[in-house]
Amino acid sequence: MNIIEDFYSSFFSYTDYWRGYGEEITPKEMMDSPVGDDGYYKWKPIEGALSYDDYHGLEKRFNVIFPRSLIEWHKRYFFLNCSCRIIDLPFSSPKQPLQDIIDNFDYDVSKDLAKSKLFIFAEDNDEIGPYVFDAREPRDNNEFPIRIYDYEYVGDLDGLSEVIFSCFTKLLECITYLLQNINTSPLSEILPEFLRIDPEGAGKTGVDFWLERIEAEKASESFDD
Repeated sequence: MNIIEDFYSSFFSYTDYWRGYGEEITPKEMMDSPVGDDGYYKWKPIEGALSYDDYHGLEKRFNVIFPRSLIEWHKRYFFLNCSCRIIDLPFSSPKQPLQDIIDNFDYDVSKDLAKSKLFIFAEDNDEIGPYVFDAREPRDNNEFPIRIYDYEYVGDLDGLSEVIFSCFTKLLECITYLLQNINTSPLSEILPEFLRIDPEGAGKTGVDFWLERIEAEKASESFDD
């Protein structure tokens, strides 16, 4: 099984599928239950129908560059949520094609970072800030290294972390491992595997970042106990 299908198999086993109904924005073909009294319905993934040209159009519109692996991953399915415990990746709806990706680019801090070839594509769930592709140096297939940007720096490049993943493919491998184990193991025992899975990113330039995150998770888990 390739990493994209492996990711989705793991994610679809993990997510709860519930989403609030909106008459104008809910794709009826993705509804897997009636709307409940609380206004929520259960969704189901369906095959994607976007093309490479759809993504290249966004690249031109916002003057950004997408890794080929992100395009191949994102266009595989339509899916209405992609919250993966430590990261919110962009989801995809046939009613609002690419809107979640557009939202990542269409605000001032993102536009400022894009001028320096730093492209926001996801959000950290620990409220640090967004994940960015660092495209300041060319890479084969645009497989750019990944950093986190601290929103408190409001566009200043001092807010960039070290490289925490070597590329999007390695991020997917790490998050897939997390999704496969999060229901049986604490996060503090899952994150160390990132260093092994991505030795050139998480396990090298990003090692201090992840070790600090691991210690924070241990402290939180100890407090919860």
